[in-house]
Amino acid sequence: MKAGIKTLADEIRKSIRPPEIMPINKDPVARDKSAGKDGTVIRKELEIITLIREFDCSGNTHMLHPRLNNRTIQLLNRLKLASGLDMNRVIAFALHRLFEQHPEIKKFIKISLENFEL
Repeated sequence: MKAGIKTLADEIRKSIRPPEIMPINKDPVARDKSAGKDGTVIRKELEIITLIREFDCSGNTHMLHPRLNNRTIQLLNRLKLASGLDMNRVIAFALHRLFEQHPEIKKFIKISLENFEL
């Protein structure tokens, strides 16, 4: 099957998908008094937003339906309004960083599966 062939469902999804939100305040920059009147300093918050935007999750085909509390959903919705970041991208990035920063989780999984008996 060729990769260029689209199913009717794919075409319908594409036609009903809302346009990507590109907010005006895409990259708010905080002015630092110590940097001078014309100098701006990029805050750590903007660095993480940039990292999330650059995170490539286009090859991901599996769907995950996490159960999140209302407060987290509201926060993710506000993040989307403020930065245009999709919830799925944020969650995928967060999980990727979790396993990257804590390799002991992968080690625990590997050891647990090696010791698993039926």
